[in-house]
Amino acid sequence: MTLIPMVPALPYMFLVAGAFGFLDGFERLTTQNLWVLAGILIVSILVDYFSGIIGAKYGGASRRGMLFGFLGLILGFMIFPPFGGFIGLFTGILIAEFIIKKSEIGALRAATGSLIGTLSGIFINTLLAITFFVLFVIFLFILV
Repeated sequence: MTLIPMVPALPYMFLVAGAFGFLDGFERLTTQNLWVLAGILIVSILVDYFSGIIGAKYGGASRRGMLFGFLGLILGFMIFPPFGGFIGLFTGILIAEFIIKKSEIGALRAATGSLIGTLSGIFINTLLAITFFVLFVIFLFILV
């Protein structure tokens, strides 16, 4: 369960880790440990923002296609949360690439690349969240 819908889990995890460190006086969770966890958070945010666009680029999307995809992502996310972002990204790139290239196959390849990139980003973020949690536990109980 999330407190604020649509906010990824890692920012929550980082807030909990920071609050724990503060309440514990940074005895078990040091500021150096918190910097390591912050690094994982930053990587996760970058993966969130760029995975779909990178996938679209590898799928052959043009700059205009990626721009339309980004706009579609935002609109889709606002209209049909939480999965509207996927639909909007795919649709935006598909429409833009079809208009630009006049090729159904090229447009579909670019739009599919964006979905593959997004799904890869979700997988990578899941691994980052598991890594974050495991390191948090190690920092608290093993490296004491």
